[in-house]
Amino acid sequence: MKLEGPRVTIRRMVADDVDAMLQWRSFADPLYQPFDFPRTSRSEQLRWFEWRSQDPARRLYTVLDEHERVIGSLTLREIDGRRSARLGITIGADYVSQGYGTEAMTIFFDHYFGEMGFQELVLDVAATNLRAVRAYHSLGFQEVSQHYRAANHSSYRVLRTDPRYRHLRRLFRRRGTGYEVVFYDMVLKREEWQACREKVRD
Repeated sequence: MKLEGPRVTIRRMVADDVDAMLQWRSFADPLYQPFDFPRTSRSEQLRWFEWRSQDPARRLYTVLDEHERVIGSLTLREIDGRRSARLGITIGADYVSQGYGTEAMTIFFDHYFGEMGFQELVLDVAATNLRAVRAYHSLGFQEVSQHYRAANHSSYRVLRTDPRYRHLRRLFRRRGTGYEVVFYDMVLKREEWQACREKVRD
């Protein structure tokens, strides 16, 4: 499979892509540090890749830019026949806020609801990931529920205590001796994507 847009190409992930992802720099903004590519060893990442690649309920894809640089990953998991799957997408820190993620999702969703024949796509996203939440809403996703997860990453403490992020404090709650952060559960149905795409074309 190879999907091509004006600037972005999506293809199946290969082991060499993991090496490129390990070279991505970390996010400077605490808002996005929880979503850095894991800083584990190459051997551990390759084991992760091999394990995930052999899971029939998963698909792993790599996002390339117009210079054929590895700039992101896109995954499907919890694949349920042709009914639904759960989306995961990561764009490296040097490539965010340049439209790559939106373009990648646009061409992939056309394929997902078209050739792949799925009925709906689901995802969960941290409410503090403001950039991702905006992007998903712009592509037609609807929030259907919320849940909390442990806010264990060190950057979440910054978001709770730094005055610059006081507007995000409502997204946390104390749980025992720690804190939890809100995640939004979102869904995009085939009909809603088709309607969204028509608006984009207009």
